Amino acid sequence: MSKTKKKTVWFGMKLTPEQKEKIKQLARRRGVSQKQVVMDLVDQQTNQLTEPAPKNSFLNGIEYLSRSVEGPRDLSTNPDYMDNFGK
Repeated sequence: MSKTKKKTVWFGMKLTPEQKEKIKQLARRRGVSQKQVVMDLVDQQTNQLTEPAPKNSFLNGIEYLSRSVEGPRDLSTNPDYMDNFGK
């Protein structure tokens, strides 16, 4: 079986010793490489990005309201908000 190799590029960055240690600790806890733990976190964050609204969407023109209210992103994170829901 032949595996197709993906083209890779060099991406270097400078870290403080404390930052490097945090990555090492997280990698050890998860049982993966330091590269894998960083890539998992990058994937997790990029999966949470939202797509822009289509041109004819109601959401266009009210983007300034986004995050203008403090509180959880999802009210269901606090069970008290869901009390008597649907009754």
